[in-house]
Amino acid sequence: MSDYLVIDADSHVEEPEEAWNYLQEKYRERRPFPIAVPNRPILANLNAFWWIDGVIYPKISGSNHTVYGTPPVSYHATHKKYSIGSQTLQSPAERLKDMDAAGVDIQVNFPTVFLEPLTEDIEFEADLMRSYNTWIGNACKTAPDRLKWGAVMPLRNVPAAVEELKRVKDLGAVTAIIYGTVGEKLLDLPEFNPFFAEAERLNFPVSAHTGWSHPGLKASGTTIMAAHAVTFTLPLLLGFYGVVGGGVLDRFPKLKIAFLEAGADWLPYMLQRMDHYFHSEKAINRPGLPQRAPTEYFKDCEIYFTCEGDEQLLPEVLRWIGDDKVMISGDMPHAEARDNSITEIKERSDISPTQKEKILGENAKRFFGL
Repeated sequence: MSDYLVIDADSHVEEPEEAWNYLQEKYRERRPFPIAVPNRPILANLNAFWWIDGVIYPKISGSNHTVYGTPPVSYHATHKKYSIGSQTLQSPAERLKDMDAAGVDIQVNFPTVFLEPLTEDIEFEADLMRSYNTWIGNACKTAPDRLKWGAVMPLRNVPAAVEELKRVKDLGAVTAIIYGTVGEKLLDLPEFNPFFAEAERLNFPVSAHTGWSHPGLKASGTTIMAAHAVTFTLPLLLGFYGVVGGGVLDRFPKLKIAFLEAGADWLPYMLQRMDHYFHSEKAINRPGLPQRAPTEYFKDCEIYFTCEGDEQLLPEVLRWIGDDKVMISGDMPHAEARDNSITEIKERSDISPTQKEKILGENAKRFFGL
């Protein structure tokens, strides 16, 4: 354990086949299964894929490029510094050992394979998510004080998402996971109101995560670099706009929501731009505006973010939104080199010990209700 309470607000599992053990009987024949192929340079060591209804995921060449480390049977997965048991949570003891090495006291775990839509059949998608949620809940039961989990929401099927929200809260999930868009739709559309209303009623925090949720943006990605830096990241900024600029917080002012894995340096730019258009459009009395300037929502709304340990603008971000809104992300066991973020925060000289304490654990403790 460390000198600070450290809560890793966003790490992951690389799903094993057992994640699909809880599918309804009618979907058993469509159960995803892994396919491993001989490695070659174009695969970048990601020589394993999920087969789902005749399509393989991830797609690691050409347009619609995506990249991640599940199924955990690829060269990439088997040669990580984390064991397969740790990556998949099939050996919680091994994950706890990795957490200890990273100085993490409590970890909130998110899925990997659902970083992109897996099927156009929204009923099947909802059942894939239900199966995963049941599986991850069981995986974390062996160390419930340290291993926490988020439940992924079938938001393309709003009634199913509302029902799943109720179910997973009872199962012990600490947050409901969505993405920055629902296909090409922004989160402020009225059709999503029932979901946000139920999350607010249950006082259940919602976590919007980066991912390839927007098909138009995803289609623009033709390399691993583009897939990570652009098509994976930008949907979360659209999600932030939808919630803060699109009126979601006007309708549901007690909603708790976080925006994860895009860092936080973008916030001063985005807030300035949104405030500018709010004031200019308000001056000529145009419709479709939120009730107040976007920066005003940080005074009394529970809006949170994760940061990277080495973000140069972090002190400026804190000046804009306050010290109580930023959490740290370890991103274990992914390969984006965030595993040193905790040490980097501890060693910074441009933020105070109190700010470090909040970023490393206290803010996440409050957001997730731990």
